[in-house]
This record gives sequence, structure tokens and C-alpha cells, in this order.
Amino acid sequence: MRIYISNILPQTLKNKISKLVDLFGNPGEKIIYELFSKELGIYKIVDDNIFHFESTFNTEYDLNKIYNNFNLIIDKNENDDGKQWIPVVSQLPAQYIFTKYHELSFKTNKKSALTLVIRCVEEHDNFEKTLEPVDFFFSNDNRNGILDLTNPFFQEDFNVFLSVLN
Repeated sequence: MRIYISNILPQTLKNKISKLVDLFGNPGEKIIYELFSKELGIYKIVDDNIFHFESTFNTEYDLNKIYNNFNLIIDKNENDDGKQWIPVVSQLPAQYIFTKYHELSFKTNKKSALTLVIRCVEEHDNFEKTLEPVDFFFSNDNRNGILDLTNPFFQEDFNVFLSVLN
């Protein structure tokens, strides 16, 4: 389950990544490669394996405008559970756009079920590498599929992240 904040732009996080590192330590970093094809959809490369995204066209979103003056979009779809990613055994599409993401993951502590995930693309300026945020969301590792915004543990972790992002 993912939680998006619609009234914070990803570009505003560029200057806040160093503050997140100071507060929560070095993030878990993962590199994700994606191919986008107009004809055949989305492909993902993970550990030298290629997967194709098979959409179920089942969208479950909730819009919550109440939480601390932030507009929350709660995506109840299971995005990274593997059910929608099919291994590719044939060739890739002829025309595609290739994107390399650096995915930074922050947690308030190791036992926390809430993770802030920031996806960045790598830019080069005067031979210096910079990361430009293009997407961010909160991943809730709650296995029962229910998000309780009134849970005090969730509120504590979420408010810590919001104080940094605001």
C-alpha cells in the first residue's frame, strides 16, 4: 500500500534529502531500470531479469483531505507484490524509453512499518552527478491491507516525516 501527498511537489525534496540523511542515516538505495513502450507498456529490469507489467485495470484509491492540511492519496493496489509482473521470455519492444531510477528509502527506525521512498533520476552538471527527485511516496508494510490513520505508531512516524518535508 502506498500513500502519496498531492500538495508537495517532488522537486521540493531535492534540498531536503541531506536533512533526511542527517536525521535517519544513509538511506537504503536501489537502482531500478524501466522501459516504457507505447505499444507494449512497462518493463522493469531487476537483478538481470526482465519483467513486463500486466495491468489488471483495478484501481483502488482513497482521497483523504483531512490529515494535517495535506491531501493524501492512498493507493490500495499492490504495486510491487509480483502478481502483476510477468517474466519476459521473448524479445523487448523495438521502440522504448529507458529510465534509470535511484530509489532512496528512509525509515524512522528498523521496526517501523512506514518507509519514505524517493525516486530520483541522475543528472550531470559540469561533471558533477546530482539526483533529481521525480516521485515520492510512503510505503506501508502493514500486511493486513488496512491503513489506520489513527494508529498512534503510524501517526508518530508519519508526523516525523511530514515535519521534515514541510
